[in-house]
Amino acid sequence: MSIRTQVRDSWTSQLVVRLVILSLLFGAVVGCAPAGTQPVDPTAPPPPVEATLPSGWETYTSQEQCGYIISHPSDMEGASQGTYSWILSRTATEPSGPFPNFVYISVIPDDFQSDESGVIYNYVPAETEALLNMQVGESSSLRDDPNIAPSFTYTRLPDTTLSSQTAQTYENTQPWEFPSGTKEIRYYLQANGCTYLIGGYFATVGSGEPGAINEELFDEIMAAFQVNP
Repeated sequence: MSIRTQVRDSWTSQLVVRLVILSLLFGAVVGCAPAGTQPVDPTAPPPPVEATLPSGWETYTSQEQCGYIISHPSDMEGASQGTYSWILSRTATEPSGPFPNFVYISVIPDDFQSDESGVIYNYVPAETEALLNMQVGESSSLRDDPNIAPSFTYTRLPDTTLSSQTAQTYENTQPWEFPSGTKEIRYYLQANGCTYLIGGYFATVGSGEPGAINEELFDEIMAAFQVNP
């Protein structure tokens, strides 16, 4: 073997060793890099964003089965409607009767069984099944009587994210026995072995009615709803 060949082979061997050492060092540096400098996976979902509550809001935490947390302005108060439902409305300053605008939360455990009507607010098994089987954009009435059918007509809207989970969304633009200009939005969210029926009746115009809730406030309250694991 010539001197030139020996020198060339020696130089090649040294180069390979150096490349291996550099590769190992680079891998160690990347592995020990702070979390903020680690490569970002573009397919990974963004971290959850915690909602910032407006100043002066209060928080209610349900301690029952199918628990949840919801926040609201301090001039509103909640009241239980039996075991499974809770109603939120403006605080009454005088005995003028129930306000036409309010938010409601009803919870239906998966093993719930009852033949008694009205045990859970706005929950009728057959009607709930009909709504949950509707497609986005579809409208249907829960009543056959043509005189009242429009007041029980719901349109399925695109799904909404509540408590970082998907909720089926429905709209009724003229709910039964509510003042003109009232709209109902309701959500069905399934989690923790329960169905959460969440919604409200709010004013779409400046009605001047006592205790009115507008759509903006309704949306803020809905954004503060959280399923309590």
